[in-house]
Amino acid sequence: MTFRFIHTSDWQIGKPFRNFEDRVAGRLEGARLSVIERIGKIAEAHGARHVLVAGDIYDAQTVPLKTLMQPVHRMQKAGGVTWWLLPGNHDPAKAGGIWERLRSQGLPDNVRVLDAPGVVEMEPGVFVLPAPLTARSVASDPTAFMDEAATPPGAARIGLAHGSIKGFGSGEESAVSIDPDRARKAGLDYLALGDWHGSAKINQRTWYAGTPEPDRFPDNAPGFVLCVHIEGGAAEPKVEAIASAAFIWAKREFDVSAAGDLAGVERDLEVLAGDPANLVLRLRIGGRVRLEEIAEVERWCEGLEAKLQHLETDLTGLLPRAEEADFDLFSVSEELGEAARFLSGIADDESDQRRAVAAAALARLAGLSRQVTAGDA
Repeated sequence: MTFRFIHTSDWQIGKPFRNFEDRVAGRLEGARLSVIERIGKIAEAHGARHVLVAGDIYDAQTVPLKTLMQPVHRMQKAGGVTWWLLPGNHDPAKAGGIWERLRSQGLPDNVRVLDAPGVVEMEPGVFVLPAPLTARSVASDPTAFMDEAATPPGAARIGLAHGSIKGFGSGEESAVSIDPDRARKAGLDYLALGDWHGSAKINQRTWYAGTPEPDRFPDNAPGFVLCVHIEGGAAEPKVEAIASAAFIWAKREFDVSAAGDLAGVERDLEVLAGDPANLVLRLRIGGRVRLEEIAEVERWCEGLEAKLQHLETDLTGLLPRAEEADFDLFSVSEELGEAARFLSGIADDESDQRRAVAAAALARLAGLSRQVTAGDA
């Protein structure tokens, strides 16, 4: 027997992107919906008839009706795929909650809600053991029942749960603890987990899929779904991570010693995304460059921002290095020149705790001097 399915989690439909301008936030929110269609196509391309979503399909209990139904319509379009939805810590199964609202609207035949623990037959000889959450945090391991859950001899057993294993969990941890040895104890062929927003292997039979469309600057590996092959018997499952994201989120740090180094920085950034318009980047540039080149670095950042979907730039670690010729910037007055030399002396002193503040003030003073000079011209 070979059984293939797609493991995904943490869609968090309805998640707001409040730290982004409205134009970008709308695109990021839209990508979290369009990824559902991509997952359906991935399933079809890999011969997977089922998609298991390990919790946090929605970001909150109180999403509007439009937001509630948008993912359902997209899942319905993939008519050859059955979608199995597990309540997580953001969308727990509780009375009067989001899953009762969803059912009241009617669900297509290929969308199944697993809001009660138990044993559910997916196909002949294949069973899913869902462990839905009923609250944002629970005191006991919701997967414990799997140890005693009976299935026919030789049947494939797939656990589906949402929670934290050995410190794994999202930035907003669910406060749900799962035994890392659950797959062995319960005789599972595979334990599909959600909560951690990056793909992660716990052991041969226990995996986090991660969010298929990133929603933050990662320290893990978001933007994938897992295609799982179960061969039956004692064989370990084969797991393949498949890229699913529309937008690439990244954070990078570079130190430069001259504005000319920025060409190398740009080459390094080009490998992050085939289309720079799909890149959401947090960029820190540090090091020391000549004072007259600070403005050149700032202009380069402005040009880069125009190419990307979104850019957050941190230049607080970029310190100016003033050479004698650079003080010509302050020739508009003797007092400015003296102030610039004073600040430069502090900025050059590695033992002075005021160094970073003095460097920032020197760069600001140079910028103001340029404006004055340009105005006089």
